[in-house]
Amino acid sequence: MDPATAAVMILLSCSPIDALVCKPIEMPPAIFASLDQCRTALRNRLASAPRGKIIGRCRRVDATVTGALPDGYSSVTVTRGMTSNSYIVPHKK
Repeated sequence: MDPATAAVMILLSCSPIDALVCKPIEMPPAIFASLDQCRTALRNRLASAPRGKIIGRCRRVDATVTGALPDGYSSVTVTRGMTSNSYIVPHKK
């Protein structure tokens, strides 16, 4: 997993009459530990929706800046000398 990298899935609901009219789906954004996990989930989500009714995209985010981590993950900062790196790691509650 990349240091301090997570991804968020954004979904829009589009009008069946006019595909140019789309609005955000009323739900919290889905957050994933990696861009690959997000893309897999997005592919599955779009496959279950009527064609063109829902569109979506995954975007990389720095979870240490946003403070939003997927369930079961924690942020850990490792400092070696003058260099610090943040990592997202699996965490059991």
